[in-house]
Amino acid sequence: MNNKQEEIDQFLSSTSTSPSPSSSSSPSNNDSTSLKSMISGIENLNVHSKGNDNKNNNNNNNNNNSNNNEKQKDIVSLENNSSSNNTTTTTTTTTTSNHNSNNNSNNNNNNINNNNINNNNYEPLVNGHNNGFGDKLNDQPSPSSHRVSDFSDEYSPSKVRILVADDDDVQRKILNNLLKKFHYNVTLVPNGEIAWEYINKGQQKYDLVLTDVMMPHITGFDLLQRINDHPVHRHIPVILMSGTAVDYKYANDTIKIGGQDFLTKPIAKELLKKKIDTVLQSIWQRRKEEEYKATLAQEREKGNKLAKEMELKEHEIEELTKKVSKMSSISKEAMESPLVSVTRNIEELLKQSSWSHYESEIKEKLSSILKELGSSNIYRPSFEKLIKNDSVDPVTKSFLVSEFSSTTSRRNSIPTFPQTTYNRDTKEVIKGWEFDVFKYSEDDLMPLLVDMFENFQLPEIFKIPIEKLQRFIMTVNALYRKNNRYHNFTHAFDVTQTVYTFLTSFNAAQYLTHLDIFALLISCMCHDLNHPGFNNTFQVNAQTELSLEYNDISVLENHHAMLTFKILRNSECNILEGLNEDQYKELRRSVVQLILATDMQNHFEHTNKFQHHLNNLPFDRNKKEDRQMILNFLIKCGDISNIARPWHLNFEWSLRVSDEFFQQSHYETICGYPVTPFMDKTKTTRARIAADFIDFVASPLFQSMAKFLKESQFLLKVISKNRENWQAYMELQKEGKCNDDDLQFMEDPTILVKSKLPKIDEEENRDKVSSSSSSSTAPLTSTSSSNNETSSS
Repeated sequence: MNNKQEEIDQFLSSTSTSPSPSSSSSPSNNDSTSLKSMISGIENLNVHSKGNDNKNNNNNNNNNNSNNNEKQKDIVSLENNSSSNNTTTTTTTTTTSNHNSNNNSNNNNNNINNNNINNNNYEPLVNGHNNGFGDKLNDQPSPSSHRVSDFSDEYSPSKVRILVADDDDVQRKILNNLLKKFHYNVTLVPNGEIAWEYINKGQQKYDLVLTDVMMPHITGFDLLQRINDHPVHRHIPVILMSGTAVDYKYANDTIKIGGQDFLTKPIAKELLKKKIDTVLQSIWQRRKEEEYKATLAQEREKGNKLAKEMELKEHEIEELTKKVSKMSSISKEAMESPLVSVTRNIEELLKQSSWSHYESEIKEKLSSILKELGSSNIYRPSFEKLIKNDSVDPVTKSFLVSEFSSTTSRRNSIPTFPQTTYNRDTKEVIKGWEFDVFKYSEDDLMPLLVDMFENFQLPEIFKIPIEKLQRFIMTVNALYRKNNRYHNFTHAFDVTQTVYTFLTSFNAAQYLTHLDIFALLISCMCHDLNHPGFNNTFQVNAQTELSLEYNDISVLENHHAMLTFKILRNSECNILEGLNEDQYKELRRSVVQLILATDMQNHFEHTNKFQHHLNNLPFDRNKKEDRQMILNFLIKCGDISNIARPWHLNFEWSLRVSDEFFQQSHYETICGYPVTPFMDKTKTTRARIAADFIDFVASPLFQSMAKFLKESQFLLKVISKNRENWQAYMELQKEGKCNDDDLQFMEDPTILVKSKLPKIDEEENRDKVSSSSSSSTAPLTSTSSSNNETSSS
């Protein structure tokens, strides 16, 4: 014990030379005076332990001479100095009211394995119950700063959180029972090391630390010093406890190093509550005063800032008023002066009485002119004459009407569906494989979607109001992100137009019903709805809200499907209101499966299933499963169809998708997520991305397409020539004649490859499409026997 006391004295001497703790952690004068007066009478204080709930309350006699069976619990710190490892072992033992002598300490060390606490498996108690931290303490995220306890208007023990550190099981239970009776919230830990972990890394916030002095690993003084030295936790008050023979010295030492108070064991219940309340009420009052002062200062600062802003605004308004008045005067003088002059002259002429009979017609004309000049819209007739002029093209008319025909702000007006500005030939062009979506604006493309629905008589068959179909298309367009290079409304239309070509020019409609086509067109339009420009892998690695919502499974596809039916649930966009219950259920099931089929993670599963069925069994149009497999196959082909488009279209789409890939890898690098290899600009090129996609993904899919739809066989030749062009680019890049970034600035993408490869024979492709378009069949009107739907083949 003498050795341990020497260590404590040495520790205290070192702290006396260090800077004193801040005022926020030092005891107040009142606290210090109260503590010193307590120390002066500590030897005469006779306290009785009331910690054991199962003992009688008949312990009012002198503890030293008591003959009853009640045992008091105390802590004796035993030290065993070893020359081999120089470690100190501390054990907890049960004693009577008299302390054991140092001669018995060596015997107690033999029981260390029975009494010592395994810190790794220890799970602290909060109000006597397991709080669930245990081993998981180190796994808890460290807060950026220690959260100060929230004080209400009135101090209440039920809102106080106390951390108790004591290596004696019995003493912890006694303290837990005592503190619970006063409704404190208590967390119990077996030593100072765990206590510091809870203070420094735990998510709980504590208003007071009650710690024993003599504990293994970290003593109570060590814990107090750590708390006082920490810039965040130094506000937490600490009360130390001890039941050894040097209590008097410990009490003095507590004051020296910044402790708030000291308790001797056994602890009296009322004294414990009084000391805790005295410390916390003092701190509470001081914090409330500080908070009030800080709030008052902030309010004053805000008031002064607001006054300055109001003064500046008033000055600005005054200056603007002067400018507006001046400009209004100039404008009125410039615009109205000629009209005022003409009107005044005509009025003077009309007042003259010397009008002869034959001049009465002139007088009537002048009266008519005067009446027109008084009109509020004297320029309207000329504007209407311009609009009715046949020499003005439809686009210009549309611009003039939308911009100049209404005085109402466009911002406050309800959006209207774009008017058709194309000729009848365009309706046939959208059935062709060479359709160039980049030649049209989004306003031009939206009416074409209505034509696709009307071509299959879907509005008539399923009672779709055209206004709601238009509103649905406008809402879908609005939900696509305009800043995406690839996953935008243009891509959605391109996929829809491709599938529309499959249905019409390639005769795929013969395998489907009208309800199937209805579901297919909706799915094509919405299959990438609200796409963020970052794929599922990024969503999962970043643990975005979408990945959490859909449990990392087809995250974006589930999101697209959800938004689709959220739009359709809107009464203004509900194009499904004409369906009966069975039709709605089947269409919803089909749409969800179609959109989920576009998840590239499941690409090979869908492809292999289709190829196996195609090679072994004919498709049965009367089976829903067969029709759904065809639908999934068509939308997948449409989704990646750009590789089979004419070279200039394939080139443009490849640049766009590689831009999104490179953008994702850039963000992955910044955020520290795993970088997707085929998107890493430092490891691949645009040409390599396109070539690999053709080799491993697209080519096998379109080989099945050529076998399934004979009219599409010419696409294999287009894909082959596109692949040769990308190969030529890769060879030029290896030779240093072409930089990957140069590709995006080329007006003619065939410039670099002309010397190595002939340009694609697009005339041959055009002939193929023309021949297949002429053989396309119109939808049939027979009904399906299985679900009473209208057939579309």
